[in-house]
Amino acid sequence: MEKQFDLLQALLDTEFKPEKEILMKRFGPEATFRIRAFDETERKRVLEQSTYPTKKGETLDEDKFRKLLIAKGCVSPDWNDPRLLSGLGVSDAVEAVGKRLLPGEIMRLSEEISKLSGYGTDLDDLKN
Repeated sequence: MEKQFDLLQALLDTEFKPEKEILMKRFGPEATFRIRAFDETERKRVLEQSTYPTKKGETLDEDKFRKLLIAKGCVSPDWNDPRLLSGLGVSDAVEAVGKRLLPGEIMRLSEEISKLSGYGTDLDDLKN
């Protein structure tokens, strides 16, 4: 007899905030960044922190949005580590991300965090 799939049990058992390792070869052959998914509250907070008022309403600073996703979505490295901030001569995690990662790396990590959070790679998915 075939075992029947139990969706309710799957909902109870599935990890709430999945994590994933992303290899970043530029930093060494075993350099992996551990990222995690965002919940809705975190997504909204990052969106608010990346939006500024304009004469026509509000505008999203996509660059800041991506950097915030990385700063808050990385389990490792800890972008708020005082040694990293001091070593890079910056005051916060967003600045550290911008100073240390190349534009393509920022794009890649932010897209991976978005996918892990259940969104596509399009920024509009996360905004909406």
